[in-house]
Amino acid sequence: MRARQQLADLLLDAGCVSEAISHFEALLELNPNDNQGVRDILLGCYLLGDDLDGARHLLHAYEEDGSAVFNWGRTLERVLSGDFQGAEHALKHARKHNRFVELYLTGKKKLPRAMPDSYSFGSEEEALICIESMGEAWAAHPEALIYLLMQIEEETDQLLQQRREHPGQPLLF
Repeated sequence: MRARQQLADLLLDAGCVSEAISHFEALLELNPNDNQGVRDILLGCYLLGDDLDGARHLLHAYEEDGSAVFNWGRTLERVLSGDFQGAEHALKHARKHNRFVELYLTGKKKLPRAMPDSYSFGSEEEALICIESMGEAWAAHPEALIYLLMQIEEETDQLLQQRREHPGQPLLF
């Protein structure tokens, strides 16, 4: 299993995405519990290559997965599908569970030189792991990043309006 994952990782690094995908899919068939974390990489590959059916199938197969990778992956899949109402819902859920991912996606925080060895849910370390799996997919779809930036701008406008209408009251987030 480890050797096949290393092969898939090498293929992915070499830009042979479709070949890597076939190995990742086979690994999940052999080990559906996925203690290797293959599904995170596979979701990023599907979204990078615009394989929305593959992404949907994987998101459905692991719908209980509440990781940052899957939450932010759901958001990207909804945006790419043109389901902006679903994307808005997915974005709220993703932000609620890991607010740090957005900071890296929008460039407000710079990536460190080394990735963390471990993480806990909701942590900045989990956000870095998410960016490692999903960052390329988001970067390949500027329309999704524009959507994210527009959501941030809209929320900022709402907060400023709230401040003007109710000076002295704490802002509601």
